[in-house]
Amino acid sequence: MSTIIRLLFLALFPAIGLVADSVGPKIPHLVLVGDSTVTDRIGWGLGFRQFVNDGATISNTAQNGRSSKSFIAEGFWTKALALKGDYYLIQFGHNDQPGKGSDRETDPATTYPENMARYIDDVRALGATPILVTSLTRRSFSKTDPGRIDSTLLPYVEAVRKLAAEKNVPLIDLNARSLALCESLGQVETAKLNPAKPDGTFDTTHLDANGSVVFARLVVEELQRVVPALAPVLLSEPRAAKITDLEYGQAGGEKLLLDVSVPAGNGPFPIAILVHGGGWSRGDKSGLDEPTKSGDITPWFAPLTAAKFTWFSVNYRHAPKNRWPACFEDVQTAIRWVKAHATEFKGDSSRIALFGHSAGGHLVCLAATLDDDSVRVQAVVGYAPVTNHEQDLPVRGGLSLSLQNLLDRPKELTPESLGLLREISPLNHVRPGLPPFLLIHGDADKTVPIQQSLDFQAKLRASDVRCDLMIIPGAPHALASWEKISPDYPARMIEWLRQNLTASP
Repeated sequence: MSTIIRLLFLALFPAIGLVADSVGPKIPHLVLVGDSTVTDRIGWGLGFRQFVNDGATISNTAQNGRSSKSFIAEGFWTKALALKGDYYLIQFGHNDQPGKGSDRETDPATTYPENMARYIDDVRALGATPILVTSLTRRSFSKTDPGRIDSTLLPYVEAVRKLAAEKNVPLIDLNARSLALCESLGQVETAKLNPAKPDGTFDTTHLDANGSVVFARLVVEELQRVVPALAPVLLSEPRAAKITDLEYGQAGGEKLLLDVSVPAGNGPFPIAILVHGGGWSRGDKSGLDEPTKSGDITPWFAPLTAAKFTWFSVNYRHAPKNRWPACFEDVQTAIRWVKAHATEFKGDSSRIALFGHSAGGHLVCLAATLDDDSVRVQAVVGYAPVTNHEQDLPVRGGLSLSLQNLLDRPKELTPESLGLLREISPLNHVRPGLPPFLLIHGDADKTVPIQQSLDFQAKLRASDVRCDLMIIPGAPHALASWEKISPDYPARMIEWLRQNLTASP
């Protein structure tokens, strides 16, 4: 388009010109493909996320136990291609080796390079860039030469190196870099990167959260060298990273999902488990379904991340599709899952705080008052929590619509409904020996009266349980405006946690 025509076009259609000029540079999408040693849970995937800034997005499609053959055969490659990424980092080899079964094994001289060539060709057909990664070394040191690692992956590593040269593909030689690093560290220091097995021995193939960062650093250093275009989105030091949609259980035919944010550093870090509000019938772990509304818990994310908490934000089944106690059972399941998997995310399972807002506050306060060690935690932070379902019955003239949907009961109060409301009210389960509570409530809340927090605090204190109440003057029920009203309240909340979040005896 000539300059004159362009000027005429913009004069006639200025809005179109504004939109065209406002479009920023495309954010690159990096897709990780491989076996368990690439995953976020027990591979270098989590660490890799920590070295990438907000200028790129990452999808990790790696699958435990898959080889270059089975990843294709089981449909995972089709799903990875459907993401239409810009760069595909591809690493296979561990499960291609002999002894893995005919559905996975490949020959390093024939079928393995053929499979890897297919990955390259398919990515290029998308208009994207393939990047080959040689297999992370197994960290098994020789019994005859304790300073050297016995490597069984070399035939597959050599095949990848050869293929990368033949097809002019960027190569990250993670095998060479990781082997050299481990041998320079020696057996004792290398063992610190190995996750423990249930039997007390150590896994020399997979990685704990700290090991993930160590070896991801090698990947990033090589990536900066072989794909300079990605240098602006790669960091020299790790930062907190978020993993979304981890499955913590299944119930009622649904997958139960959570997100986790993992701090930079070695840890172990204190843990926060976040439970959103939304009247037991809406809301989401991300807060994005109702930004600035009552189900939005995003104001918690930044202060907890800055304070170096490993935090988990959980979804649970909603009413009316799922009646009580489905949502409560899910929160209990999430607490147990976090306890069991805390170390995978640098978390300290002996320092867990529950966070809940509104209906989520009800769920965490009830969980914390139960006499059940499997869900025992060390602190509770309730934001405008529902703690007494009887308190506002006279004002509402019976059960609220939210409670009708949750309990499958009519609005009119019946003896049966009243008994159920009392049974599920945290106020009625207070007893000595509970963890400390921090209640934060706006005095302009028209959804959950602040009187509920006042009464709950009084009953906890009467049972010699520490309970502090932070009142936000003029704050409504939704959290979005609280920090504008009281800018220092997040810092006060974090300080309370530091003072009260102690390990169980």
